[in-house]
Amino acid sequence: MMWIGYVLGQIASFFLTCFRIIPLWIANRVSRTGIPADGDVIISLTTHGRRLTKVYLTLESIARGYVKAPIVLWLDEPDFNSEYPDTLKRLIKRGLQVRCSDGRYGPHTKYWGQFRELAGTSKRVATIDDDMIYPEWFLQNLLFIGDLRSDVVIAYRAHRIELRDGKMLSYAKWTAADTCQASYLHFATGVSGVLYPPGFIEYVVSQGDIFMQLTPRADDVWLHACALRSQHPIRQVYSQPRHFAVIPSTQVGALVVGNTLMGGNDEQIRKVYTEEDLQLLLESSRVED
Repeated sequence: MMWIGYVLGQIASFFLTCFRIIPLWIANRVSRTGIPADGDVIISLTTHGRRLTKVYLTLESIARGYVKAPIVLWLDEPDFNSEYPDTLKRLIKRGLQVRCSDGRYGPHTKYWGQFRELAGTSKRVATIDDDMIYPEWFLQNLLFIGDLRSDVVIAYRAHRIELRDGKMLSYAKWTAADTCQASYLHFATGVSGVLYPPGFIEYVVSQGDIFMQLTPRADDVWLHACALRSQHPIRQVYSQPRHFAVIPSTQVGALVVGNTLMGGNDEQIRKVYTEEDLQLLLESSRVED
């Protein structure tokens, strides 16, 4: 009987998501609302291949937000030079900025080019995923906290790194963060959106692209290690993580399959975190306990 309830829940979620998509589909065709060209916070994302045909839904969900901000879509060279779908062309006319990445950085593309462009300035970056529908208050709530604290990375969804016998447990055994207190033990997951302060951006850029050797397919791992080392704890917006609607059929081949279900994150975690990093996490655990 449990599987019946699960199936019914998935069906209900699918139709609810479809109802969320309809206004975005309409907005893409009729809206004349412009997207700002500049601001003190930039929204950055990437997409690739067939996802180019659906990313407009994510973009429209951000463009309708209560707080407006520039939106930059980073593409690898083949996609940048391809013929864009009409849905994307309409957004470009309204102010969407499309930039070409100078390398194939995989999931790191959504922040790397933007970080390098803004390092040394007072601007912040909010990263989003290309397969989500974000609520109107998405950026407003991130900025509310960010305006109060410039020393933290702010995320709608975070895991808590679990430790035992002086070691990190496997990624699959980490638990959902259940507090909005900032902590080095919190691990921001980019899917629901993350806001990065200027000091953090500058630190990440100073480390160069060594992430391509250590964590080529796990941007969240690299960014958490950088947060730990630069003394930027992670703060969840709410005490419980928020999960936003997923655009149907965009999860095929998603990184979550390899990184979470097949242990890819654990392999990359072992390459990134040093003994010094582990000691910092253990000290944080002792302080918080």
